[in-house]
Amino acid sequence: MPETLRLFFAVPLPDEIRAAARELQQECACDEIKIGWTRPQNMHFTLKFLGDTPENRVPKLAEVAEQVAQSCPVHRVTVATVGAFPHTRRPRVIWLGCTDGAAELGHLGTELDRALAQAKLSRREKRDFVPHLTLGRVRGGHNFSELTAQLDRLADRVVGPMPVDHFVLMRSDLQPGQPPVYTELARLDLTGENPGQ
Repeated sequence: MPETLRLFFAVPLPDEIRAAARELQQECACDEIKIGWTRPQNMHFTLKFLGDTPENRVPKLAEVAEQVAQSCPVHRVTVATVGAFPHTRRPRVIWLGCTDGAAELGHLGTELDRALAQAKLSRREKRDFVPHLTLGRVRGGHNFSELTAQLDRLADRVVGPMPVDHFVLMRSDLQPGQPPVYTELARLDLTGENPGQ
């Protein structure tokens, strides 16, 4: 049996967006709810989660992703809007989304999903791709009113613009009681032509 690696594709964040997201985490914190916050260095926009994957598939994954990167142009997104899954009244996952450029980032995620499925490297997602980065996961608590109020207050927060000029294939190593450790396995630079130019 080949060794398996826990893999995902993601768009990493520039340092200034990570710092602003960390400030948002502090604004969301409340005494009555236990939240496992994502470490700033681990924050990213997930494009495709692959999960446990045979290690010998890594070169083919990178090859297919490179083809997608060559077809998608560099663009910018505005990181903005704080929300929660399934909803802010009973949050389980607290996230930060994007506004301007969300369609282009969504197209990148959809194209990657399609290409990987066509190459029989993963299954197509059942849901539409919605770009978001996870700020934290709710671990417990009873009275959500304070957290809900904070999330509602931050719903329209604009963090700022960031370029999307590449994405990465990441390995995630889980450690009991510790945040996962991420290792970049491949970098894919976007080189597609921009139809607006």
